[in-house]
Amino acid sequence: MRWFRENWLDALIFLLIALVAAGIVLYLIGINPFARPQAAPPPPPASQPLPVPPQEARPPEPVVTVIPLPQAPLERPQEAPPEPRPQEVSPARPRAEAPPMTPRSGGSYRVAVGAFANPENALRLSRELSQKGYPVRLEAAGNLTRVVVGPYASEPEARQVAEALQAYGAQVYRGQGPPPPAGGSLYLQVGAFQREENALALAGRLREMGLPVVLARDGFYRVRVGPVSPEERESVEARLAALGLTALEVP
Repeated sequence: MRWFRENWLDALIFLLIALVAAGIVLYLIGINPFARPQAAPPPPPASQPLPVPPQEARPPEPVVTVIPLPQAPLERPQEAPPEPRPQEVSPARPRAEAPPMTPRSGGSYRVAVGAFANPENALRLSRELSQKGYPVRLEAAGNLTRVVVGPYASEPEARQVAEALQAYGAQVYRGQGPPPPAGGSLYLQVGAFQREENALALAGRLREMGLPVVLARDGFYRVRVGPVSPEERESVEARLAALGLTALEVP
């Protein structure tokens, strides 16, 4: 006790230093001796079950009995019928038009299909009929160019062709050629060509001069001026001569 009485101050200082050192050590290791203990959180209230809505009473489902269907009988393969042997069939022609008949020599029946003041229109129709196989001719009919099919040896043959070409207003007439111009008129032929475009070029040139022009075709494209009366013949021939054309009188 004597030592404590003489050295109590030193002991007190040592105790304080020890306490401070212990506090520093506890702070470093994460222990706070001066912290108040936290109260434990209250336990969460027990969850109450949600009310379940009452379920409607459903009627019991009917029991369906599935009856298996009988299996369809297997189809037996049928033998294919024998293929017919190919036969030669002539190409069909349009129903609206009868097959063109071949004109016979010495025939006197013809079918007039149309007459045009413009020779170009007559040539256009003649090309169309030629492509269909009809024997087409061009004849002078007054100051018009007439498109003619034929000739045929009998009137029934010509009538059959006229029915096939009724859309063009075809008419049957009999004769070796067109009737002569009325009033003693005549035609002056100024050219005969193998090519259609050459005949059309000359015909257009004469039409521009105001001359009546018709075309005839019987293997050649013949350009004719007319009908010309005897009084007009000299003046018309003079105008043709000025163009370097020689006029040849034809019936």
